[in-house]
Amino acid sequence: MSDVEFGNYLYRVMRGLADPAGMAQQVDDTVIDLGHDVRVQLTVRHEDGPYVGLIESHRSPDGAECAGSITFDVPEAEGLRGPRWQVVSWEPLTITPSILCSCGNHGFITEGRWVPA
Repeated sequence: MSDVEFGNYLYRVMRGLADPAGMAQQVDDTVIDLGHDVRVQLTVRHEDGPYVGLIESHRSPDGAECAGSITFDVPEAEGLRGPRWQVVSWEPLTITPSILCSCGNHGFITEGRWVPA
């Protein structure tokens, strides 16, 4: 495991996207551009499994790359830590409530677009 892969694994453990026993969630390779410089990648528990969350990335106010993760309120996410977001629609993606990053980026994913709060 490279330093970058290990760093990514530690990030996922800290965010509840992986457990220390190595049962890491897998990130879909598809990057979805929601507009407003916000991108998401959906996550699954097991290969070819249903989506259980997403990783959202954006630029912070100081211009640095910033990212966070959320977990969907679906049965397959049982055992993952943290709050849950409701999936209103998969296509186009709409979730509730809004997403608020520690850097201050705040918005909604509605009809496949990022809507700033």
